[in-house]
Amino acid sequence: MIHDGDSLRRRPEAYKVNVSKDEATEHTATASSAEHVPQSAVSGNLKDAGLIAAAAHATVPNWANMILMISLIFGGCCANVFTLEAIIKEQSTAGPLITFAQFVLCAMFTLPHFLSFSAGPRNLFLGPRAIPLRSWLIYTAFFVSVNMLNNWAFAYKISVPLHIIIRSGGPVASMVVGYIFNGRRYSRGQILAVAMLTAGVVAAALADAQAKGQNVEMTSDLDTAAMTTTIGFTILALAMVLSAFQGIYADRLYATYGRDHWKEALFYSHTLSLPLFITSYSQLSSQWHVVSSSPSFLSKISDESALSDLSCNTTLSALLTVIQNHASIQSFLDQLPIQVAYLIMNALTQYLCIRGVHLLSAKSSSLTVTVVLNIRKLVSLLLSIYLFGNHLASGVLVGAILVFLGGGLYGFEGARLRKVATKKVQ
Repeated sequence: MIHDGDSLRRRPEAYKVNVSKDEATEHTATASSAEHVPQSAVSGNLKDAGLIAAAAHATVPNWANMILMISLIFGGCCANVFTLEAIIKEQSTAGPLITFAQFVLCAMFTLPHFLSFSAGPRNLFLGPRAIPLRSWLIYTAFFVSVNMLNNWAFAYKISVPLHIIIRSGGPVASMVVGYIFNGRRYSRGQILAVAMLTAGVVAAALADAQAKGQNVEMTSDLDTAAMTTTIGFTILALAMVLSAFQGIYADRLYATYGRDHWKEALFYSHTLSLPLFITSYSQLSSQWHVVSSSPSFLSKISDESALSDLSCNTTLSALLTVIQNHASIQSFLDQLPIQVAYLIMNALTQYLCIRGVHLLSAKSSSLTVTVVLNIRKLVSLLLSIYLFGNHLASGVLVGAILVFLGGGLYGFEGARLRKVATKKVQ
């Protein structure tokens, strides 16, 4: 992460050019004799130079931070969708194992920020918290439930593109829960946005069911396939509702303790979730056995090289040549199962993705976050269709367009209302 706090806090005067007394005298004398330039003009030029230096020093790190955040979100999140589908295509029930791997890696990467040996064993060698542990336990209960349900839905024949579309309807649940339990009121623009989101999610779900040749009417003689899909939709709907409650609880925490504790949220939400996976040990063990029994990474590349077209074949052949020139790398990749490699890459890209989202949230408006995430979801959807040959019915595409437009409108309207409220306070 690029830290630019110092550059933002320093005054422009700190960037003034230091000129020695002798140099200043000589410069003044020369200027007076040659061009009769007043001393005030020289001082003004020096101030201008200092201001320009200050502006450049403050602006460049901001642009670098923005590039870093966008790279993390689009690179991390889109690559995460690729690795996720690579696993789900082979083992649709691997959701809990994927969640566990993501949580372990995120906890490991965020631990150094909070590790403090001076805190002693009584505090588990963790530094002081800005938010009480009890609050993080409640937040974690929501967090782990939402993540487990979202990944569990893949076991019920929910495709990755449809999964992306349905999860984009999160503001629908947020509005309903906020209205009922938090007494919130919403503008017409927000209601229109949620109506578009609802219509988009319903259209995508119905079109997907019809494309599979299923009867979507809720009758007593539903076949197994229709019931399986219905359970999958129900799981995702429950996850959206719990996510809405999680958002309300997080808003209350941040309103009480401030919004500068996203690293703490990231660490405790993932670390406190790990003991909960003990109850799923047998399930995780069986899923790990299947994943670790997959063909090796090297053999998979060799097979892909033989079956791919000319352009891809050239790239893969060059990669194989590099690997063969390094015996240690070749030996390692020959022992590494391809699905384990995808699992590691999925956990790593998930961490990059979520870190980029938190960085963007801390430095940008909610409108920017909403727009960027909607674009990212659209890119992920298109990549899923292109890379894995997923065919979406026309109704699903129409639903996807409604969902993304509705999400953008919801973020825009929320930003507009906050700006109006800020002006009234001032």
